[in-house]
Amino acid sequence: MSDYKKDLELGTEIIKKASEITEWFRKTGFEIFEKNDSSPVTIADFASQIYIITKLKELYPKDQIIAEEDAISLIDDKGIKVIRDCFRDLNIHNVAEVKEILNYRGKSSNRIWTIDPIDGTRGFQEGLSYALGICLMEKSIPKICAIAVPDYDDRGLAIFSAELLHGAKASYGGADFKPIHVSTQKDIKKARMCHSLHYDMPWVVQFAEKIGIKDRIQLDSMAKFCMVADGSCDIYVKPIMGYEASSWDYSPGDLLVREAGGIVTDLDEERLTFKDNKCILRSPGIIGTNGLLHDEVADFIRINFFSI
Repeated sequence: MSDYKKDLELGTEIIKKASEITEWFRKTGFEIFEKNDSSPVTIADFASQIYIITKLKELYPKDQIIAEEDAISLIDDKGIKVIRDCFRDLNIHNVAEVKEILNYRGKSSNRIWTIDPIDGTRGFQEGLSYALGICLMEKSIPKICAIAVPDYDDRGLAIFSAELLHGAKASYGGADFKPIHVSTQKDIKKARMCHSLHYDMPWVVQFAEKIGIKDRIQLDSMAKFCMVADGSCDIYVKPIMGYEASSWDYSPGDLLVREAGGIVTDLDEERLTFKDNKCILRSPGIIGTNGLLHDEVADFIRINFFSI
């Protein structure tokens, strides 16, 4: 038995149940708010995070938690009632005061769980692709991850998981988990690239056009990492404003792609570095590939767009 097998099993169960919460809201409707940074958040984000934190606090009381949502002031009595209605319908019990648990982070620890209760909130709002992701880091090194992608393809819900040095797996449409691996595509002109729908920059499409990639798909969330990991796509290019991002956005996908045999780096081909709630980069972007195309993609972007 691996050191983190039980953690992975529990994390996978938690993220799957959390996806039932977000889908409940997508079917019944949800309120949308604007955070201080002008980004959107929904009552479904809060409900998902409350559930995930509740379970992690119960199972791992000594672990630290890093989670995206902390805008507790946005939840009023109406929001609390809707969250409790959702939990009741889904047979979720023993949830403490929702406002208190939303901001629970635990004590400082070498074991840190990152939580993204809905990654791709704009996609979620518009009925498009979104994901939920958690990752366990120990001494800032991702050890296990679990990602849920409702409506991943025509098979419905997909759950992805990975453990450091033990590979990556996926379950599609409720089927058993099976190992996944990145593609073996070597021809850049035949490659399929995924990139952001709402948070892209012009140079990403310009890169694809200049290097000759015609097959491109735009979608939100860390589902793009999942597509590279299972071979549905060969390349993922993500621009980052500045040189820091949030660990909950990238630690799950980083581990998943690497354990599926791929490579994830910044534009300077340096591995992603995580420190508490930060993903620290040396250059303003992230590349995830099947590995075979990585040098070609990174070199082309550096030479043609950044001269780094």
